[in-house]
Amino acid sequence: MKLFHAKYAQMRQGAVNVMEEDFYLPDQHAVRRQLRNNGFYPITINEQKPALFEWADVRSRAWQIQLLRALRFQGATASAGTALLNIIEGESDAKRRLAFLPTRTVLKGGGSFSEALRALRLLDAATMAIITAGERAGDLKGVIQHAIEHTEEKGKQTKIILTALSWLSFDIVNIVGTIWGAQFGFIPYLKSQGTKTTDAESVDRFNHAITLATWVNMTLLVVITSLIVGGAIFVALYWFNRQKPDHYTSKILMKAPIMSSYLRNISMKESSKLMQRLLNGKVPLADALDIIIESVNEPSCRLYWSESKSRIMAGVDPSRALSRWPLMKGERDQIMTIQSVDQLAEVYAAIAEERGLMAKSDQRRLAILGIIMMMTLAGATVLMMVYLLMVQNQSFLDSLKGLRS
Repeated sequence: MKLFHAKYAQMRQGAVNVMEEDFYLPDQHAVRRQLRNNGFYPITINEQKPALFEWADVRSRAWQIQLLRALRFQGATASAGTALLNIIEGESDAKRRLAFLPTRTVLKGGGSFSEALRALRLLDAATMAIITAGERAGDLKGVIQHAIEHTEEKGKQTKIILTALSWLSFDIVNIVGTIWGAQFGFIPYLKSQGTKTTDAESVDRFNHAITLATWVNMTLLVVITSLIVGGAIFVALYWFNRQKPDHYTSKILMKAPIMSSYLRNISMKESSKLMQRLLNGKVPLADALDIIIESVNEPSCRLYWSESKSRIMAGVDPSRALSRWPLMKGERDQIMTIQSVDQLAEVYAAIAEERGLMAKSDQRRLAILGIIMMMTLAGATVLMMVYLLMVQNQSFLDSLKGLRS
């Protein structure tokens, strides 16, 4: 299916009116055929292509939240399909109107609200599952708020991760840039300038200092570059094999001190909160587990949900199937007491809150560890530059002494 903008002539009471309309059809022949079947005469038919960076300037998280809030507001006085169609017709941004075209076509063709929203390709699987389940249960207006909360929470976590990565990248770039500049700029400059003194002892001391600085700085350069390249390769291998909890990168990550605890806690917090929203949104437990398994990447957390689903599908009682590691004893005891789906949602809400507090504690420990590591690398870099400046100053003083003598 493609997007087309057609200009066509309409004969009415002996007059010719030129009209324009958007279509969402497989090809130009289908557009021309539909126009002729309606008694119109095609003039031009042009394919509309989304912007190159559509996901950055149109399909942003801000638009997701804005659309969901508008649906909640207009859905108070109209049906969900009518509310969505009113939002589409009232959209003034050309790029968003183009993105809305498949949704408008589904609504005009008699499709359901969830089908029309899915054609927009804006919301993630969890949000769409909440909305679809709410539509089936006849409580669509009530679950829109759960979808908004899920989208906002996901946006907050993304901001935290991007902020941390930006801070880390800035420090690493500065440190590596300084070391590279010293190794291939400042040290060769000192070598080329040399020392102007004729004293053999001063010349030997200068050459020894330059040789020592070259080796130490090169060692720093190799170590830091190896850590960066190795870390990037490890992250890439883990990401491409994130669906395999038995992969060696996953096993290493599960045993890494502090980092493994933080990732496990933050992943359990997000997935437990998502489970609560899905259950409150009338999503069946089996479907909710499928959605969570697809959205979780942390190995131990993904293993928990996968094995829980396998045990439930094998006929094990949900309270027993869900009561297992990495949940702590208190969390497992809470799950064992559930009697209904509503109670299960409340338990996972409590687990999410507790795991959030634990993740904050781990986050502080990681921040302290990161500061210590950055200060160590930065300190080594600064000491190296101070040493090179001392060598330069000593060479200058030795040259002055040679001129006086």
